Amino acid sequence: MNDSDTPDKKVDDDALPAKLPCKRRPGEVVSPLKYTNDIVNFDHWDHMFITSCCRSLTLYDFDGPPSTILDLGCGRGLWAIEAARQWQGSTVVGFDIEPMQPRFNVLEKSVSRRLKWVQGNVLEQLPFLDGQFDFVRMVRMGLHIPEDEWPSVLAEIARILKPHGVFEVIEEDLLFPCQSGQSHDVTPASESSSGSSTQGSGTAVTSTSYQKSVESLKSKNASLDTLSGPSSTSLTSVLDDKLRPPKPPDPQDHSRLRHAWEEMLDDSFLALQLLSVLPLYLSSSFASIRSHPPLQIPLPYSSSDRQQLTTQHSMSTVQLDPATLFELRALSAQPSSEIDHRATAGSSQRSMSSWACMHLARTVRTIMGCKESIWSAYERLYGDDPLPPVVRTSQQKHLSTSWYEPATNPLRDYFERDWINWENDMADRTSVRGRMRAELSWGEPAGKPPEWRVWRNSLPKQAATSHREDTAELCRSLRGFVCFKSKD
Repeated sequence: MNDSDTPDKKVDDDALPAKLPCKRRPGEVVSPLKYTNDIVNFDHWDHMFITSCCRSLTLYDFDGPPSTILDLGCGRGLWAIEAARQWQGSTVVGFDIEPMQPRFNVLEKSVSRRLKWVQGNVLEQLPFLDGQFDFVRMVRMGLHIPEDEWPSVLAEIARILKPHGVFEVIEEDLLFPCQSGQSHDVTPASESSSGSSTQGSGTAVTSTSYQKSVESLKSKNASLDTLSGPSSTSLTSVLDDKLRPPKPPDPQDHSRLRHAWEEMLDDSFLALQLLSVLPLYLSSSFASIRSHPPLQIPLPYSSSDRQQLTTQHSMSTVQLDPATLFELRALSAQPSSEIDHRATAGSSQRSMSSWACMHLARTVRTIMGCKESIWSAYERLYGDDPLPPVVRTSQQKHLSTSWYEPATNPLRDYFERDWINWENDMADRTSVRGRMRAELSWGEPAGKPPEWRVWRNSLPKQAATSHREDTAELCRSLRGFVCFKSKD
């Protein structure tokens, strides 16, 4: 590609606007996500899903192909390559912090000569001229942009757009998919009542600590049997309630991991409910904004719940309607709740989208790419808590390839137990094997059963078969915005 063809000309630093102050250190990359081939594959599936729903490469229906295009956070460059192929008169720039895009020699010359890869951090000043692009696109960057930097990022995008240029952003809430359940056997020490002589109800306490507490009270001549007064209660009973060893943890309760996920996001100032705040930030840089109702995908049922619902004839699926799914209208015309149940895949009735398993798998794979950052947050939350030993069933021991090997840090063993419980629960809910058997009439493959089934069979019978109250948990909440730059 000749220099005359490149859209990213060198820019004098003095011509760029001053960057707003932020909590992040200059040059720091805050994203907890580590890209893997699996994540890239799901990015490709997501690209196919969105373009199928839009019946186009974009939410906005252009009268003609835009001349100069920028794809911010382009990843492997799939969308940018498709744009260069379909819009043969357009010049396309893919911008990403990682040089993971394909080499130009593997692409058609008619595409590569109008395509350019640029490396850089979207949180820094963009290396482009004022008013350089007709169209800027940015998709799913919520894990990469701290909330306090959205205004400066959007101001930079507005700067490089031409008058009447179009900016398209597709974002989602940073959900941790799991069914709400009962409290775990370990809670953060910070959540225990301060100054209390007893520990939180979720904190592990051994029978030894119980006996020590009783002996301590006896040494102070406190009678355990002759308490009197209007609010008297047997002190032994109080100690039994507060200091007895905890019940075994619920393998289907993933609240500790969810708390660690939220702690990780908070530590990097990443917005958990990004769709709630993004319209405000967009309105600070763009005068005209259009959007569609949020696409909300309910968390798929577990295999035990699916069996019960099938027996009760109450399980249903819905097909998403591409004609109305991403129908754009002025942001000011959105309902106050910002939710249109036509686009929620029937979440109020827990009807299940036919796409739900793939949406869940994509969300799970993204979270798996943040595992070590989640562990760091888990350690901060629970590192000061007393821990009982991790006990595994004989069936769970067969999952040794997925379990973290015993380490000097027992908390890591707890984390890995929680992680494999969540991962297998999500694999069960994704149910790829079951869907392939149902849709393609494939038989059960020979060999060992999948790990999630071993995990499911290892659950206590009551936990595995009891249907929980429907709380309309989501595995994805997605929304697109089309913004127009006013004439300067």
